[in-house]
Amino acid sequence: MGLLANLRTSRRLLALAGTVVSLLVLAACGNGATAGATVPGVTNNEITIGAVLDTTGPLKVICAPILAGDQLYIDSINAAGGIHGRKIKLVQVSDNGDSTKTKDAVRQLFEQDNAFALFQVCGSGAANVAETYTNPKGIPFIDPIGGGAKFTDDQGNALPWVWMTQPNYGDEGHVIGYYATQTLHAKSVALLYEDDVLGLQQKQTLAESLQKYGANLVASVGYKATQTDFSAAVQTLKSANPDLIVLNGLPGPTAKFVATAAQLGYKPSLGYLANYPMADNSWPKLLGAAGEGIYVSGYSDINTPVGQQYLAATTGDTVFSAYKFYGYINAKLLVDALNHAGQNLTRDSLRTALNQDFTSYDTGFGPTLTWSATQHGGISDFEFLQVKNGVLTSASPFIKASSVWP
Repeated sequence: MGLLANLRTSRRLLALAGTVVSLLVLAACGNGATAGATVPGVTNNEITIGAVLDTTGPLKVICAPILAGDQLYIDSINAAGGIHGRKIKLVQVSDNGDSTKTKDAVRQLFEQDNAFALFQVCGSGAANVAETYTNPKGIPFIDPIGGGAKFTDDQGNALPWVWMTQPNYGDEGHVIGYYATQTLHAKSVALLYEDDVLGLQQKQTLAESLQKYGANLVASVGYKATQTDFSAAVQTLKSANPDLIVLNGLPGPTAKFVATAAQLGYKPSLGYLANYPMADNSWPKLLGAAGEGIYVSGYSDINTPVGQQYLAATTGDTVFSAYKFYGYINAKLLVDALNHAGQNLTRDSLRTALNQDFTSYDTGFGPTLTWSATQHGGISDFEFLQVKNGVLTSASPFIKASSVWP
């Protein structure tokens, strides 16, 4: 009986040991198959990235080509095997250009679509709404689209989870003031500005810069983004008799202002200078003959290796789109950041990469970009273009904001 009992006990112990080994093997396999499951939006073979780009409303003219550029670059990376073996899945939601709908769009991306990070929200106001959701939750938000987007708190400290790529409108206002006075020799300047975060910052800095360089902001008129009648605005600015009118805002309203002025037989002696949302060939096309000779601020140069790569990838496009190029080069930046973040991708590893690996980073379109734990602002270099024969052509080298202000 003792021997039989011992054999039965040995068999039970062997069976138990086998079960334990099997469970450990399954656990190990499970950890290997779902290692990324603890990181939202990351699996062994995919990274889900969210974007809020208006492809259905008033910002479609800007956001739709940006999305096309994003996808063009991401598709090329996925075709080459992805990032550390993972393909990028870009999930885009439209808020219809309405910032009151932005938070719901962002919430969908992270609470339904399980996105890992937020890449691009179109419009300064919409980007600022998105930040109130992502920043408290420690979700990386790369490339808010809008020069009025927040990247610092009220004390001027970098928001820890927001990284700008494009310049802010304050810096642009200083450079526009410099160029208007020193190159165009304007002495009196008027401003048409979008009466919100997009325009108010630039109104202040433009006035500062003009005063520094011996000129004056003689009149300014604000407008709402949905405004369609600019007759009164034209008359108000005309009565101030400016040498030059600066156009701040978005392509639709600014083109409507210029068209209205032309219909009323008015054009300032030095014409117009528009800020960088108009730096795309779709705007001169919208303006038609009334746009000839207008100056436009911009910050991208196609004569770079990345620019040439983009042109080669878009030979089928009938006209160069600065908006689509913007998407392409910023998607490259996103991919570079994900690569630096490493195989064991987490939101913290991406944050570390963005804060440490982007010093004098070659954006691929001219200016360089530097981020650190305390600096999350975008580039601050501007060039000027001029509409000639209906196409934007280079009119200046790059001008760094810090070289003209203070």
